Amino acid sequence: MSHPRTLYIILFIGALACLPCESEAVDLESRYAVISFEDQDALRRFNNELYMGRLGSQMRRNSGETIEDEVISKIDFIVEKVMMTLDMFLPQLKFFIVIHPDEKTVQRDFNEIYKVEVDYIAFYSPSRNTVFYSADNSSLRVVAHEIGHVVAENYFPISPPQRIHEVMAQYAEQHITD
Repeated sequence: MSHPRTLYIILFIGALACLPCESEAVDLESRYAVISFEDQDALRRFNNELYMGRLGSQMRRNSGETIEDEVISKIDFIVEKVMMTLDMFLPQLKFFIVIHPDEKTVQRDFNEIYKVEVDYIAFYSPSRNTVFYSADNSSLRVVAHEIGHVVAENYFPISPPQRIHEVMAQYAEQHITD
């Protein structure tokens, strides 16, 4: 009699193992950034939104065959382009990127860190050295703007005032395609 009961317990435990559980973040390592995402679809949307336009012809041709390789190549290229645009070179730069599936999650993270409600689609947290992006709002200009904050923050021994930070990030955003 104990055999059917044991079989039911084994089947129940097996069924529990098949239930969806919270996904774990995946990390991609680029030359300059550790890129985290929880959802392959979000990474794909981020990559599609991050259209390089004519800059794509300047990127290395061996950017890889996977979406992951393409995102890494794009991020490294944009970081180098922003450093060149701002004339602030940081060969040892390392920062973090979090790609969220939507802007609500970006806004939730901002609220958790700063205790302020915002309607941002992306932001840079200097204390965490992390950029938070929404997969659906990751245009070249948005990505370059936030990386402009990263470069400015990491370049100066003492962080410049917020207004100067913003001017440099806007400059990077506006001149990324020059």
